[in-house]
Amino acid sequence: MKKILISLIVLFLGCNVFAQTKQPTIKFNGTIYTLKYSSYSKETKSYMNEYFKGNENGDNWTDLIGVYYIKSYNKPLEYAKALANAASKQTPLDTQLMYNDKDDIAIANFILIGGDEKHRYLEQNIFKAEKPIAQKGIVAIQFAHKYPLNNEEEAIKLKAVLPDNQKKWLENINKTIIPELVEKEIKTW
Repeated sequence: MKKILISLIVLFLGCNVFAQTKQPTIKFNGTIYTLKYSSYSKETKSYMNEYFKGNENGDNWTDLIGVYYIKSYNKPLEYAKALANAASKQTPLDTQLMYNDKDDIAIANFILIGGDEKHRYLEQNIFKAEKPIAQKGIVAIQFAHKYPLNNEEEAIKLKAVLPDNQKKWLENINKTIIPELVEKEIKTW
């Protein structure tokens, strides 16, 4: 009886380990990000995947990788312009659009001020949008980073590192291959 009970416990634990599926990951700028959120919007007929590093999630992130499939746009530059336009209605510090001659890749790069009076931050956002060959719509990848702004000193220090980080992240996102979209609902926090 004891052997049967031990065998059942081992079998149960083994099944439990195999039942847990490993979430997809993305490596960006030397850091591994894990898919922790995926959602479908009926309004835009689009999927959104969000990847976070370590113990971060949608409530407490400092870095975020987003992967999007947007059926409502067919040209990457149109999507990048729409992002820049939406950013300009918030509190942008800087907005840039970049695109290639074939108009099949576009990058929107903008910095926003966010948070409330107690928790202010700058948010650097870089989106790369591409036109898939055999699909309607576009795919996009986003890298976003939050810089806390607790005082004037931090804002001054930030001005010094922002251009270097921005250049490095632009180079990396331009080289990054947009991963396949995970088409299922996920929220791990």
